[in-house]
Amino acid sequence: MPQSGNPITPMAAHTASTTLLNRIARVLLCLVFVHAVLGKMMGFDAVAGRIAERGLPLSPLLLLLAMALMAVGSVLVISGWRARLGAALLLLFLIPTTLLFHGEVGEVSERIQLFKNLAIMGGLLLVIDDSRS
Repeated sequence: MPQSGNPITPMAAHTASTTLLNRIARVLLCLVFVHAVLGKMMGFDAVAGRIAERGLPLSPLLLLLAMALMAVGSVLVISGWRARLGAALLLLFLIPTTLLFHGEVGEVSERIQLFKNLAIMGGLLLVIDDSRS
């Protein structure tokens, strides 16, 4: 016989809790991208110069594209609307960036950046795999 006064079943409570945790995780996952966009905006010329030093053409345009991928991807992942697409956009930014700028595994700081990016890629893949996205 159903109990009155407690409309939340244990399964509904679990789902609500998971949803809250999922939302928190998405925000935490994207903080690094939001922070990076702000940093790139503040130091646009310096960042474009570092891109050019790698021999990439049209560095200001590439930087604008990278910033757009990070900003749009983060908004989509954080909001939960089209989160899979957002995670894919972030991966589209993160994979070549990791290969081009953090491949010097002999340097400790670059190795840390490489493994940080790999961990973030894992989180983004979980967002893509999440059936609720």
